[in-house]
Amino acid sequence: MSKEKEKNEKNKTEEEVEETSQNEESSDKKVEELEERLEQALRAYASCENDKKIIEKQKTQAIDYAVEKFVKDLLPIIDTLELAVKNIKKTEDDCAKEMVEGVELTLKKMVDTFKNHGIEAVEHEEFDPNLHQAIQQVESEEHDEGAIVEIYQKGYKLKDRLIRPSMVTICKK
Repeated sequence: MSKEKEKNEKNKTEEEVEETSQNEESSDKKVEELEERLEQALRAYASCENDKKIIEKQKTQAIDYAVEKFVKDLLPIIDTLELAVKNIKKTEDDCAKEMVEGVELTLKKMVDTFKNHGIEAVEHEEFDPNLHQAIQQVESEEHDEGAIVEIYQKGYKLKDRLIRPSMVTICKK
Protein backbone atom coordinates (compact mmCIF):
# COMPACT_ATOMS: atom_id res chain seq x y z
CA MET A 1 0.00 0.00 0.00
CA SER A 2 2.75 2.31 0.53
CA LYS A 3 3.55 2.25 -3.16
CA GLU A 4 -0.01 2.99 -3.95
CA LYS A 5 0.01 5.83 -1.45
CA GLU A 6 3.16 7.19 -2.97
CA LYS A 7 1.62 6.93 -6.41
CA ASN A 8 -1.52 8.74 -5.25
CA GLU A 9 0.53 11.44 -3.57
CA LYS A 10 2.68 11.79 -6.66
CA ASN A 11 -0.46 12.11 -8.82
CA LYS A 12 -1.87 14.64 -6.38
CA THR A 13 1.38 16.63 -6.48
CA GLU A 14 1.45 16.53 -10.27
CA GLU A 15 -2.19 17.67 -10.37
CA GLU A 16 -1.42 20.48 -7.92
CA VAL A 17 1.61 21.54 -10.00
CA GLU A 18 -0.50 21.44 -13.15
CA GLU A 19 -3.30 23.38 -11.42
CA THR A 20 -0.79 25.93 -10.12
CA SER A 21 0.69 26.24 -13.59
CA GLN A 22 -2.76 26.83 -15.05
CA ASN A 23 -3.53 29.39 -12.32
CA GLU A 24 -0.27 31.20 -13.08
CA GLU A 25 -1.08 31.27 -16.80
CA SER A 26 -4.55 32.54 -16.01
CA SER A 27 -3.06 35.17 -13.69
CA ASP A 28 -0.56 36.21 -16.35
CA LYS A 29 -3.37 36.62 -18.87
CA LYS A 30 -5.38 38.66 -16.36
CA VAL A 31 -2.37 40.87 -15.63
CA GLU A 32 -1.78 41.42 -19.34
CA GLU A 33 -5.46 42.24 -19.83
CA LEU A 34 -5.40 44.68 -16.91
CA GLU A 35 -2.23 46.34 -18.24
CA GLU A 36 -3.87 46.69 -21.65
CA ARG A 37 -6.98 48.24 -20.10
CA LEU A 38 -4.84 50.60 -18.02
CA GLU A 39 -3.01 51.71 -21.17
CA GLN A 40 -6.35 52.29 -22.94
CA ALA A 41 -7.62 54.29 -19.96
CA LEU A 42 -4.46 56.42 -19.93
CA ARG A 43 -4.79 57.10 -23.67
CA ALA A 44 -8.46 58.06 -23.21
CA TYR A 45 -7.50 60.39 -20.34
CA ALA A 46 -4.75 62.02 -22.42
CA SER A 47 -7.18 62.45 -25.31
CA CYS A 48 -9.71 64.12 -22.98
CA GLU A 49 -7.02 66.45 -21.62
CA ASN A 50 -6.01 67.43 -25.18
CA ASP A 51 -9.65 68.05 -26.08
CA LYS A 52 -10.05 70.25 -22.99
CA LYS A 53 -7.00 72.31 -24.01
CA ILE A 54 -8.29 72.71 -27.57
CA ILE A 55 -11.75 73.75 -26.37
CA GLU A 56 -10.24 76.25 -23.91
CA LYS A 57 -8.08 77.75 -26.68
CA GLN A 58 -11.10 78.02 -29.00
CA LYS A 59 -13.15 79.59 -26.22
CA THR A 60 -10.43 82.17 -25.56
CA GLN A 61 -10.19 83.00 -29.26
CA ALA A 62 -13.96 83.29 -29.56
CA ILE A 63 -14.00 85.76 -26.68
CA ASP A 64 -11.02 87.70 -28.04
CA TYR A 65 -12.44 88.02 -31.54
CA ALA A 66 -16.16 88.29 -30.73
CA VAL A 67 -16.10 92.04 -31.38
CA GLU A 68 -14.65 91.70 -34.89
CA LYS A 69 -17.96 92.18 -36.72
CA PHE A 70 -18.86 95.16 -34.54
CA VAL A 71 -15.45 96.74 -35.21
CA LYS A 72 -15.90 96.26 -38.96
CA ASP A 73 -19.18 98.17 -38.69
CA LEU A 74 -17.46 101.04 -36.82
CA LEU A 75 -14.52 101.45 -39.22
CA PRO A 76 -16.51 103.48 -41.80
CA ILE A 77 -17.41 105.94 -39.03
CA ILE A 78 -13.71 106.47 -38.25
CA ASP A 79 -13.01 106.85 -41.98
CA THR A 80 -15.74 109.49 -42.24
CA LEU A 81 -14.44 111.41 -39.22
CA GLU A 82 -10.89 111.37 -40.61
CA LEU A 83 -12.15 112.61 -43.97
CA ALA A 84 -14.15 115.34 -42.25
CA VAL A 85 -11.08 116.56 -40.34
CA LYS A 86 -8.99 116.52 -43.54
CA ASN A 87 -11.59 118.48 -45.54
CA ILE A 88 -12.44 120.99 -42.80
CA LYS A 89 -8.76 121.86 -42.42
CA LYS A 90 -8.66 122.76 -46.13
CA THR A 91 -11.49 125.32 -45.86
CA GLU A 92 -11.17 129.01 -45.13
CA ASP A 93 -14.34 129.10 -43.02
CA ASP A 94 -13.48 130.02 -39.40
CA CYS A 95 -16.65 128.41 -38.04
CA ALA A 96 -15.76 125.13 -39.71
CA LYS A 97 -12.20 125.30 -38.37
CA GLU A 98 -13.57 125.62 -34.83
CA MET A 99 -15.74 122.59 -35.43
CA VAL A 100 -12.73 120.51 -36.42
CA GLU A 101 -11.54 120.49 -32.80
CA GLY A 102 -14.68 118.63 -31.68
CA VAL A 103 -14.44 116.18 -34.55
CA GLU A 104 -10.75 115.54 -33.76
CA LEU A 105 -11.58 114.90 -30.09
CA THR A 106 -14.32 112.45 -31.09
CA LEU A 107 -11.95 110.69 -33.47
CA LYS A 108 -9.18 110.54 -30.84
CA LYS A 109 -11.62 109.08 -28.30
CA MET A 110 -12.69 106.34 -30.74
CA VAL A 111 -9.09 105.49 -31.66
CA ASP A 112 -8.10 105.35 -27.97
CA THR A 113 -11.06 103.08 -27.21
CA PHE A 114 -10.05 100.82 -30.10
CA LYS A 115 -6.48 100.62 -28.75
CA ASN A 116 -7.78 99.69 -25.30
CA HIS A 117 -9.48 96.68 -26.90
CA GLY A 118 -6.49 95.59 -29.00
CA ILE A 119 -7.60 97.23 -32.26
CA GLU A 120 -4.93 99.24 -34.04
CA ALA A 121 -4.29 100.74 -37.44
CA VAL A 122 -1.96 98.83 -39.77
CA GLU A 123 1.54 100.31 -40.03
CA HIS A 124 2.44 101.82 -43.38
CA GLU A 125 6.24 101.72 -43.44
CA GLU A 126 6.69 99.26 -46.31
CA PHE A 127 4.24 97.57 -48.64
CA ASP A 128 3.22 94.16 -47.32
CA PRO A 129 0.67 92.21 -49.39
CA ASN A 130 -0.51 90.55 -46.16
CA LEU A 131 -1.50 93.94 -44.71
CA HIS A 132 -2.00 96.21 -47.72
CA GLN A 133 -4.11 96.11 -50.85
CA ALA A 134 -2.49 97.94 -53.76
CA ILE A 135 -5.28 99.61 -55.72
CA GLN A 136 -3.07 101.68 -57.99
CA GLN A 137 0.52 102.04 -59.18
CA VAL A 138 2.06 105.42 -59.99
CA GLU A 139 5.45 106.57 -61.12
CA SER A 140 7.34 108.61 -58.58
CA GLU A 141 10.92 109.86 -58.41
CA GLU A 142 10.62 110.44 -54.65
CA HIS A 143 9.86 106.82 -53.73
CA ASP A 144 11.56 103.45 -54.21
CA GLU A 145 10.03 100.70 -56.33
CA GLY A 146 7.08 99.14 -54.49
CA ALA A 147 7.00 101.79 -51.75
CA ILE A 148 3.68 103.15 -50.51
CA VAL A 149 2.99 106.52 -52.12
CA GLU A 150 -0.49 107.28 -50.77
CA ILE A 151 -2.94 105.71 -48.33
CA TYR A 152 -6.58 105.79 -49.45
CA GLN A 153 -8.01 103.88 -46.54
CA LYS A 154 -6.36 102.74 -43.31
CA GLY A 155 -6.26 99.08 -42.48
CA TYR A 156 -6.93 97.71 -39.00
CA LYS A 157 -5.90 94.69 -36.95
CA LEU A 158 -7.62 93.12 -33.98
CA LYS A 159 -4.75 91.78 -31.87
CA ASP A 160 -2.85 89.72 -34.47
CA ARG A 161 -5.73 89.25 -36.93
CA LEU A 162 -6.21 91.55 -39.92
CA ILE A 163 -9.72 93.01 -39.97
CA ARG A 164 -9.34 95.18 -43.03
CA PRO A 165 -6.29 95.69 -45.28
CA SER A 166 -5.05 99.19 -46.04
CA MET A 167 -5.86 100.44 -49.54
CA VAL A 168 -2.71 102.05 -50.94
CA THR A 169 -1.04 103.38 -54.04
CA ILE A 170 2.44 102.01 -54.63
CA CYS A 171 5.35 103.28 -56.68
CA LYS A 172 6.41 101.72 -59.96
CA LYS A 173 9.44 102.75 -61.95
